[in-house]
Amino acid sequence: MVKSDPGFLSFVVLLVGCNVANPPGSTGGVSFDGGSDGGACERGVVIVASDYTSTNIVISSLEGVTQSESFVSSGAVKPGLSLALSGDVDVPVVPPASKRVVIIDRYGTDVLTWMNLADASVIAQLPVGTGFDSNPHDYVEVDSTRAFVTRYSTNPAPGKQPFDQGGDLLILDATKFAITGRIAMPEENSALQPCPDGMTWIGSDVVVNLQRFSADFSQVGDGRFVGVSPATNAVEWTVNVAGLQNCGRVAVSPSGNLAAIACSSQEKANAWNPAGSDIVVYDSTTTPPNELRRLGVGTRLNAAIQPSIAFATEDAILATTYGGNATPGDTSFAVSATTGAVTPLSQETQAYVFGAVHCSPGCGDVCLLADAAANDLQRWQVSSDGGFIALAAATVDPDIGLPPRTIGGL
Repeated sequence: MVKSDPGFLSFVVLLVGCNVANPPGSTGGVSFDGGSDGGACERGVVIVASDYTSTNIVISSLEGVTQSESFVSSGAVKPGLSLALSGDVDVPVVPPASKRVVIIDRYGTDVLTWMNLADASVIAQLPVGTGFDSNPHDYVEVDSTRAFVTRYSTNPAPGKQPFDQGGDLLILDATKFAITGRIAMPEENSALQPCPDGMTWIGSDVVVNLQRFSADFSQVGDGRFVGVSPATNAVEWTVNVAGLQNCGRVAVSPSGNLAAIACSSQEKANAWNPAGSDIVVYDSTTTPPNELRRLGVGTRLNAAIQPSIAFATEDAILATTYGGNATPGDTSFAVSATTGAVTPLSQETQAYVFGAVHCSPGCGDVCLLADAAANDLQRWQVSSDGGFIALAAATVDPDIGLPPRTIGGL
């Protein structure tokens, strides 16, 4: 599923992967050749392969070619890894400026791990639970010394430890690996919690999407994302996505002029309401971003749009649907941010098997989709006019065999 809430994952967030009886040793670090872009491009991707009980971290090129098939895994014994990886793990989509690999261990573990890409050594670990299951969801380095961490959960009984409120951004000293402050996220409805989720940059602001669920996930508010200034450590603006629910991380076009958000609607018993699901496009040159158009893809496809989307070109957006409505399995498609024209790309026979999408326009011409059913990465070569040419799928994890779920930047 798209969120790691207690009802879905509490039974699998063990500190040691149970089904990896003899976890293999690390296949080591990766040294990517320096490019001519001055560091503006991603070097590769970090892939989380998981069955939600065990986790394996894979390092791949931007084209999806595996470079280290087990950078670190559940149950691995490494110096500095005092808390082993659970089965509920994510990685930042925005590449850390420090060039480190950052691993986010989520609900029930609540730990960040920093690792050195070149030799797969552990640099530091930091618990961010502060006395409750904080469920960290994302990490962004905002300057040479500070980072923000979204904490999805809100503490029902705060006041026992410093920074134990939750529903916030933690401010970290990313050189001393310590918590230095927090930024509360707005929520005016007392029945809902802000549920801060994914982050990205628009200009000089860190953009945070708020999923806005009640504590038991029975209620959901309309979509919302906010802009947080690292200069003031405060929310500077808010955008409400009226009529749509359960929205994902904001995606930004290569020029930075457009932004888009995908909303899935509220899930009830594995069913979705397409009327509450769509992709919305914004003019991100304004502050706050101004809504330009809704693409109408939820109702046209009679499906819920998954929250992970990526711009493949200035106009083409790679997106996926959840199966269960018009099709029994998940589907992938490209959609024009200008016209809303849809190009079908692929379809699985099962639902809830597609994970994150990833494109690197201007740095690489290949888009990736994590496909847990096929246990590989679907891949497309993207032309400058937004055409998608299917490439051979890439096997991510040939030894342990865990399916790919999420993809982060390096």
